[in-house]
Amino acid sequence: MRRCVRWTRKSPDSRSSSACQEPCRVLSCQRKCSKTIIVVGCDVAALFATWRRCRYQSSGMRGETGAFVNQPGNSDDRGDILPRLEAMMESMTRSDLKIAKLILKSPHEFVRASVRSVAADLGVSEPTVLRFCRTVGCEGFKDLKFRLIQELAHAQAMTDQRERATRPTLVRSEGAPASGVDDAVADRLFDTIIDALSRTRETLNEKDLQAAAQAVAKAGRVVVYGIGGSSAALAGEIHNRLFRLDISAMVFTDGYAQRMSAAILSPGDVAVFLSSTGRPRELQESMELAKHYKATCIAITDADSPLGRDADICLHVGLSPSGVEEFQPNPMRFAQLFVIDRLAYAVAASLGERAHLMLRRARGSVAWLHGLAPQQPIGD
Repeated sequence: MRRCVRWTRKSPDSRSSSACQEPCRVLSCQRKCSKTIIVVGCDVAALFATWRRCRYQSSGMRGETGAFVNQPGNSDDRGDILPRLEAMMESMTRSDLKIAKLILKSPHEFVRASVRSVAADLGVSEPTVLRFCRTVGCEGFKDLKFRLIQELAHAQAMTDQRERATRPTLVRSEGAPASGVDDAVADRLFDTIIDALSRTRETLNEKDLQAAAQAVAKAGRVVVYGIGGSSAALAGEIHNRLFRLDISAMVFTDGYAQRMSAAILSPGDVAVFLSSTGRPRELQESMELAKHYKATCIAITDADSPLGRDADICLHVGLSPSGVEEFQPNPMRFAQLFVIDRLAYAVAASLGERAHLMLRRARGSVAWLHGLAPQQPIGD
């Protein structure tokens, strides 16, 4: 792959520019890059920018239709960024080569980085990073990260698929009795749930749990944050456990509302963050705001995640060490619910008689609706 450098003057043009009265030049690439530009005599920057785009398109890989795959708008959505970078490295400039090597070395960290942080870490300018994105066929920095995430997710899915292929397949054939296969599936689901609960019970730090309970019990107000499916639903469950203890609690599952509510917190307030991965950007930014305004931040998530590391108190709930079945929801949510119940119990114990009084009043209020239900806990 050689650089396209054979730019020549095709013909003079009698037109002139209002900026500098010099005749324009019509330039064209002789390597069939389909690039032609009319450059005002003094506009050297425009000439170089167009030549640079042409140079990379000449060294790019052609797709089935003959179009260059590193031309913005022509690449597909399957996310072939990593092999594309490897193929283009020979023709890259020194600055672009730095960025490409960073992506190839740490793709998971790159997708969580910003233009500013990438430029600062590599000692290049932000416009250089943005030009690199267009050079490799993306519309911008967000598009590059989106395609890279797609590629990483696809690779992870293929890895999980290979792991599942090594396990016995529990698919019921047509006409076969249901009991055997269904029992095996039920046993597997049950075992993964018990495993998640057991691991969480062993790794949950009692000192951290009590510290979190004390902070919640003494808080002026508690805000609970969750994003997505199960995390958002379980954030509502935290609120459900706390309000009946006469603790002022609110739950937010929208990114904008989370940021605004975090910005009005004060010392003595508590923000509880619930996340399976500990990586959602919305939660990380809301935690930064909450800590800036001196609120205590409690995270129920993986302690090794960004959210877990930044929290004042982290109640560790780790993801399953091995992939679960494709059709099975992650059993981690049962472990999260266990931690929520432990936290609610510890808060109630910390409140003492006040908690007893509030729970009796709450229970009595609904007893008028359906009467007394035998064996129903006073907390529900």
